Amino acid sequence: MKIGIVGTGHIGSNLARIFRGKGHTVTIANSSNSATLHKLAQEIGATPTTVQDVAKGADIVIISTPLKSIPELPAGFLDKINPGAVVVDTTNYYPLHRDGAIEPIEKGLPESSWVEQQLKHPVIKAFNATSFYNLTEEIQSELPHRLALPIAGDDSAAKAIVSQLVIEAGFDPVDAGGLDESWRLQPGSPAYCTDLDVERMHEALAQATNERKLESSGIRSSEEELKLAREMQIAFYQSFDQAIQILMESNQWTEAFATKRVVAQFMEGKQSPAEIFGLIFEHKRLD
Repeated sequence: MKIGIVGTGHIGSNLARIFRGKGHTVTIANSSNSATLHKLAQEIGATPTTVQDVAKGADIVIISTPLKSIPELPAGFLDKINPGAVVVDTTNYYPLHRDGAIEPIEKGLPESSWVEQQLKHPVIKAFNATSFYNLTEEIQSELPHRLALPIAGDDSAAKAIVSQLVIEAGFDPVDAGGLDESWRLQPGSPAYCTDLDVERMHEALAQATNERKLESSGIRSSEEELKLAREMQIAFYQSFDQAIQILMESNQWTEAFATKRVVAQFMEGKQSPAEIFGLIFEHKRLD
């Protein structure tokens, strides 16, 4: 298949690497058309192009940009896809440190339903509910079992195609229902980035509630409270990025391995994030 990927961040670049390795024709684009884009294309054997042309003749188009950038995509760029092509939405809504508040989503519209409205084309939600490092061969080779990955959408044939891509990426696909139920795999849900097998993924999806948690909302009772929440989340991610860089440089770790180790420390809950960051900043290691 010919796959066009819009966005070459952690998710988009790793999906490009995976699908090119599986023999698909892969075309990649990002908003900057930077040297990094061309370097990635050369590395994996993909074709670099512009966002305007990335969907031309594609059987699959994967949208992997920040959510706030969706309305800025060129009008009509999906008009060039092949008949019956599938559009996959991998995006997530992060209102505090990146996207800003989007009113329809805050009022309960599923994130991918909003994306569908902006693109004016049906989408299948997939590849959003796993950490990027699980898309690397390095991490997957060490897993004790295959992880499950939820998929939501309204077209059963399109979901079947995406399910095959999920399998090729090293996961077991789990049908999470229609796009109107895609809130079950949004940030803050039990299914989001929790490394579950198929049985436990079904349980997590069933346990989800369509109630946006405070940490996933860009709405606060006052501007002062919102400003503080933004500052705190931005500071957290700055510390997180700094910690990853320190571990990579000090231990000759890859970004995927370093990120997984830090996240694992968070999940254990034995120390607060501040304590974990403090250890890394002072000693350049993890216990």
